[in-house]
Amino acid sequence: MPPQQQQHSQPAQPEHSQNNAKHNRDHSRQYQGPSPHPSGRQGASHHGYSQNRRWHQNQKLSLQGPTDKDTANRNTKETENLRTEEESGGGLLAKKEPELHNSQPEGSASSHQEGKRRDSLIDGPKVNLLQSSKERLRRRLKEKDEVLVETPNPQKSRMDKLIEILNSMRNNSSEVDAKLSTFMEEAQNSTNSEEMLSEIVRTIYQKAVSDRSFASTAAKLCDKMALFMVEGTNFRSLLLNMLQNDFTKRDELQQSDVEHWLGFITFLCEVFGTMRSSSGEPFRVLVCPIYACLRELLESTKVKEDAVLCCSMELQSTGKLLEEQLPEMMSELLAAARDKMLCPSESPLTRSLLMEVIELHARHWSPLEAFTTQYYNRTIQKLTA
Repeated sequence: MPPQQQQHSQPAQPEHSQNNAKHNRDHSRQYQGPSPHPSGRQGASHHGYSQNRRWHQNQKLSLQGPTDKDTANRNTKETENLRTEEESGGGLLAKKEPELHNSQPEGSASSHQEGKRRDSLIDGPKVNLLQSSKERLRRRLKEKDEVLVETPNPQKSRMDKLIEILNSMRNNSSEVDAKLSTFMEEAQNSTNSEEMLSEIVRTIYQKAVSDRSFASTAAKLCDKMALFMVEGTNFRSLLLNMLQNDFTKRDELQQSDVEHWLGFITFLCEVFGTMRSSSGEPFRVLVCPIYACLRELLESTKVKEDAVLCCSMELQSTGKLLEEQLPEMMSELLAAARDKMLCPSESPLTRSLLMEVIELHARHWSPLEAFTTQYYNRTIQKLTA
């Protein structure tokens, strides 16, 4: 072969070998798939800038053909990118898991589990109570809310004035007694018919049933107005008729209007604990209905915590009086409370409320020690936060 032809044919061999190397590399990449992520995660990297740079670089290399210098630079850049990814995110995810397992010495593992077991009675899942239940808890825990009271407008009707005075009353207000006297005076001046008296009783009743935190104040107001009479009809008779009406349809209320059902039971217990007959005796006619309602609260499956809270608070306020009237029924009710407290499926809040009632009954309804009451208050606050 002539020397010129040899010179032209010699450079063709490296070019052919380079093309074969590129073909083999592309062929192996096609069947092996993308290289695994350094952090161990599947899928493409989330670094969009690095992907775009590699994509444009591969396009240029496919058009111009790779050289040894370009291949070395690309490998260097890819190595730097992998190191950057490991430092920025991938390495952290890979290191977090061992650190969580090795963060405590082996000797402290048992003590940590013991602490968890000790707090299991308190650190149960948070419960969502009805708004009326939260208001009653605030009253129990002495959390006073500031309420803005508007002065009555002389241009308003007499009934509007009574409603406005009624709405301005709060259990934690220092002016409750004064407002009760104002309401009674205004009611006596405004009531000139049986219809008007019925409207006043209905207004107080609806306010007490819809706002359980107001039930105690409403019972005091009803006690002061019990003997108020217009056209042969007195206030107390109208009130007892309304209570009896809701008692007969309490099953329907429990299914259709839980707030009204709980409000009715709360107000019924407050009336029994506050109002007295003309001879100074409690209304014995209300004892059996109250026991029936409290038993239904313990057996309720619709609003468990709210029902048990209602039962617990009413037993704390009227339990002694109820037991004095019918001690046998109180024994049956407390037996049901113990069974419910020992049930493993009940929430920590339910158990705490029932245990407090049982402990209070063991002291013959005498107030618990200060530190015991503080313990239950802290427990309730933690579970309902």
